[in-house]
Parts: sequence; C-alpha cells; structure tokens
Amino acid sequence: MKINSATKIAALIKETPEVIDVIASINKHFRKLQNPILRKVLATRITIADAAKVGGVSVAVFYEKLAPLGFEIEEEEMLQTKHDNKMEETSNKEIKHLVSLDVRPILEEGTDPFKAIMNAIKTLKIEETLEIINSFEPIPLIHKLKEKGYESWTKRSEEGVVFTYFKLLKEGDRNIDLDPVSASKTADFDAKLISFGDGLTQIDVRLLEMPEPMTTILEALENITATSGLFVDHKKVPQFLLPELKTRGYEIMYKEVSEHHLQLLIFKQA
Repeated sequence: MKINSATKIAALIKETPEVIDVIASINKHFRKLQNPILRKVLATRITIADAAKVGGVSVAVFYEKLAPLGFEIEEEEMLQTKHDNKMEETSNKEIKHLVSLDVRPILEEGTDPFKAIMNAIKTLKIEETLEIINSFEPIPLIHKLKEKGYESWTKRSEEGVVFTYFKLLKEGDRNIDLDPVSASKTADFDAKLISFGDGLTQIDVRLLEMPEPMTTILEALENITATSGLFVDHKKVPQFLLPELKTRGYEIMYKEVSEHHLQLLIFKQA
C-alpha cells in the first residue's frame, strides 16, 4: 500500500492490524489507538500528519516505523514534506498579534468552553492569531476551521498542556457551525424516556475529566440497539460530540435539571 501524510490512520489499520501496536510504540499519546472505542472515533478522522502533530514527532518517524510493514511512500509526498516544513516555520515565527484563550479554568468550573471559543474565532481579525490553551488537541475544531480557511498548528511545551493556534488566511465566511445536529430540548423528553422501559442504559459522567465523558458515552453506545436508549447525567450538552453522533445515526434529546446538570437521552434515529 502506498501512503502519504494525508493517509488516514484507519486505512493503515485496515491494511494490517499490526499498525496499532507499531504506532502506539512511537509515543505514549498514540496508546489511545489500542482502545477500540477511541480507535473508532480517532482513526477514521486523523491522518498521519495529524497524528504526528498530536505526538510532537515528524511524519518521517511514522514512515520509518511503517516501512517494515510493507508500506511505500508516494512520490507526491515530497510536496507534502515542503508544506510541513513551511508550517513548522510558521509555528516557530514570532506572532505579532496574539489573542490567547485559556479554556482550562472554564472546564474546571464545569462550564462548556464552546461559546467562548466560538466568540473568539468569530471576532478574530485577519492580522491576529488565536491561541487556545487546553489539556488536549481540539481535532474536530481544527478540521472544521481548515474548511473555513484557517491555518492551524499545535505546540506542547509541557506535559498535559496543549497550545493550538488558529490564523485566518483571508476574509471569508465566518459562519462556523460545529453543531450540524442540535440536541433537542423538548417537553417530550420524559415520554420518550419512559418509552424505552427496561431497554435503557444509564451512566453519569459529571465527575469525569475531559475527554473521558466523550469516550464513556461512546463506549456505552456500543451496547445500544435500535430499540434501546442511553440515559446520561452530564454537566452540559457535549457540543463536540454531536457531529460524531450524527455520523453514527443517533438522535439526542436533553432536559435541564439545574445550572450544571442536564440529562441526555441518546438513541438510534428511526
């Protein structure tokens, strides 16, 4: 199989399952691929280039590890390498107009940073660079903003701290929708809940740290059928998880209990 930096991790795994352990041996950040639930979420979305950024290694390291498994590098990869070098130069250059947003305190308060991030993105000027400080890399956000004409790069200066940078390359559409499927706040919540009877699985993710609520929900959904549902006690509507649930054919309803407590009902779309 011929590969380049745009090859999805899922394609590598499909070619040979040995890839999972080989990539996991590169960096501890890649051990998540050994978790089948996380693998389903991450592998289909992340390319070799994306994974290299997450682990703070070069794409060349991946090629070196994958070569013994029979993978060949495409000729056009030379162009991609030049692009990667340009991006590295961009990430190392001095940023003159930096707008910094540390979302860790927001998360610690039990508040969803989604609105704060969207406000910062939508008000970002063409000459400014947005820095988002978090404990993990916002992969869905990176992909969505790339579609909207934003350049991005990531740095890890210390363990557990991720700096993700966004810069608008040219003025254009600022209508950024990361929530293509909205959760429904409806009076029918209780009626729908009762309709599942004994076919309801209940979990509480309010005390879990990011990104554990997401992975716990996805793991629980593995046991949900067309006639059953998942009932979740959460602190917020999981905005970044909604696109993934839509892709998998799920519908989401929610009911507010208090300021930092809501109940989610997730089930297969009819």
